[in-house]
Amino acid sequence: MKHLLDWKVGFCSRYGEEPEKFFNAAVPGAVQLDYAREYGLPDYNRGLNFKKYRPLEDLYWVYTTEYDAACSQGNKLFLVVNGIDYSYEIYANGERLCKYEGMYKIQRLDLTRFSGGRIKLKIIIMPVPKSTLPGVHKDTRDEANQCCKPAVSYGWDFHPRLVPLGIWEDIFILETTCNSVPEPKCDYELSKDLKIAEIRLASAGQPDTLWEFRAPDGEILFSGCGEKCGFTLKNPLLWWCNGYGDQPLYSYTAVSGDISVTRRVGIKRIELVKAAGSWGEGLNYPMTRNTPPITVRLNNTVIFAKGSNWVCPEIFYGRLNYDRYRKQLLLVKKAHLNFLRCWGGAVINKDSFFEICDELGILVWQEFPLACNRYEGTEAYISVLKKEAEAIIERIKEHVCLMLWCGGNELFNNWSCMTDQDKAIRLMDKLTFEKTPEIPFLPTSPVMGMAHGPYNFNMSDGGEVIEALQKSRNTGYTEFGGGGFSTKETLLQIADISELNPLNLENEIAVAHGTHALSLETERYFGKITDFDKLIECGQLMQNVVQQFIFEEARRQKPYCSIVSNWCFNEPWPNTGNNSLICYPDNTKPAYYAVARACRSVLASARYRKFVYYAGETIDFDVYLLNDSLDKLPDGIVDIYIQIGDDEKIKLLRWEYSNVPVCKNAVGPTVRFELPFVNDADTLHIILEAGDYSSKYVLLYRLPEKPADAPKKMNAVLDENC
Repeated sequence: MKHLLDWKVGFCSRYGEEPEKFFNAAVPGAVQLDYAREYGLPDYNRGLNFKKYRPLEDLYWVYTTEYDAACSQGNKLFLVVNGIDYSYEIYANGERLCKYEGMYKIQRLDLTRFSGGRIKLKIIIMPVPKSTLPGVHKDTRDEANQCCKPAVSYGWDFHPRLVPLGIWEDIFILETTCNSVPEPKCDYELSKDLKIAEIRLASAGQPDTLWEFRAPDGEILFSGCGEKCGFTLKNPLLWWCNGYGDQPLYSYTAVSGDISVTRRVGIKRIELVKAAGSWGEGLNYPMTRNTPPITVRLNNTVIFAKGSNWVCPEIFYGRLNYDRYRKQLLLVKKAHLNFLRCWGGAVINKDSFFEICDELGILVWQEFPLACNRYEGTEAYISVLKKEAEAIIERIKEHVCLMLWCGGNELFNNWSCMTDQDKAIRLMDKLTFEKTPEIPFLPTSPVMGMAHGPYNFNMSDGGEVIEALQKSRNTGYTEFGGGGFSTKETLLQIADISELNPLNLENEIAVAHGTHALSLETERYFGKITDFDKLIECGQLMQNVVQQFIFEEARRQKPYCSIVSNWCFNEPWPNTGNNSLICYPDNTKPAYYAVARACRSVLASARYRKFVYYAGETIDFDVYLLNDSLDKLPDGIVDIYIQIGDDEKIKLLRWEYSNVPVCKNAVGPTVRFELPFVNDADTLHIILEAGDYSSKYVLLYRLPEKPADAPKKMNAVLDENC
């Protein structure tokens, strides 16, 4: 039987002191939120209020509760701790049961010897860890380089300095007839031809465990008894990611004493392989190594991976639950994405996140908690990383959605200065191979051949991303951006419009709430904009254009390029502007819909050259049919049009395509057309009519002598996009 507990929390400035006052604690949660409720701190999402929370990271925090175990004699009692953030000690009736540094290890602490009376539990949480190694800059993310806390909490361009502490996962007392807490596990070995799965079931220390293994439709396929069992499953139903097939989930139930545990499990084979033809690169001497494999092969079938970077929906991740995860993950699925890169700067998600990804067909690229830092391999750090990495692997490894392990974010770049010889990288490679040899491992992202960035509409030399990406050649684009302002609803969570206007780098509130969209060169394309709403709309249009273009351009570069994921999908608090597709808490930007259109399994696609075209200029663009599906496409036609402003659309060409193979693109014609002079027009549409595969692109149109200005019908442009 599970017993939940009512906790109180207090704080003190030194270890060993007792708090002067205890107050109610919400568990799971964070001590900062409990303090804010008790002492009336203002909403950290608004204005510069987050700064008022800063002193709380340097305090010691003490949780207390009591449990009446007077009637528990004869049964075993365990305190089950699914996650405390971060360095802590646990006491029962004054006896220390546990001392640990880390967030992810599940503790199962025996309380049986305290049965027969009241058990007073106390948890002491130490202040936020801060590295003091040489070269660490105070009050920056550098301070996270010797711990396994999310580095983003120490401050990022889209995240304030707010470092959570507290009980962030479930904690409860388990009363049972079992001598230990059952931990049933299931794994399998799938034959190369995918026709036979050897299922292995185990529950360590529970020799009388009763097992049932059921098909997705509920039919019992196996039953048995013992600490370990196994059976052969012939012709297993295979799990596929979103857009490539169904997500059948088997289930197993393990009954030990009075405890029954049921979990779901999917069956798949996943590999990273070299792109077709890529072994033929660089064959002349002097010769270097070939690019590492990054093409995803799922169930012996090469797929194109379309995804986004998941950073975390909340600053205080203890607040996350099944419903909050599901709301955003459904948006991932509806956008035709098939994987999420769980970025190494963020928290490792709770189990419900992975359960929903299993169900929805969303593959998870899981990074360990290292990002943009030099993680020196000190004895203390490697000891903590080993325990935490093992705990992370144990938490996630049974989930069929697991796509690959990755050591962390941008560790081999010149701001982190790590290499594959660093102890941390070698350790994570070792642990993942020992515990999940069937799951691929990458030391970091990006590795050679892959690319991160750019993150703006314009490159540092003033050129447009639209032009630069057509000249690049990479095996994957696993981070790229293109910022846009948040929705009005999100902006009003930050401050009143009078406080946000003007949205520029001189506005302290605007800068504190994200800088990605503040560097947009809106004046270059739309002239001086004084109307707040018009500025928001122009920035959002620019984000639509660049995000849609990069997703489609990556797909046009297949098979050499085989994976694309934008920065980023969500955000943990309200940003004035960000590269995200949804803004806090769950508001979709217009760019979300642009990306959803770009990620359809099959679509007609136009590779145009730039954002602004002038009357009298010759526009030229290449037409493709992008096919990521597992179907050979029926022959069809694409009718190609140009529409300038509200004028009638002009038919330019008909392309008849045929023999488009499985998961391969068809290259169509290059279209050239001299743009006519149309008074009062300010938009240019490229329209590709191809039934369900149709696409439309909105660009800017100018008369040669006319200055830059925002489209008069910007609302209509964005509404059409959504």
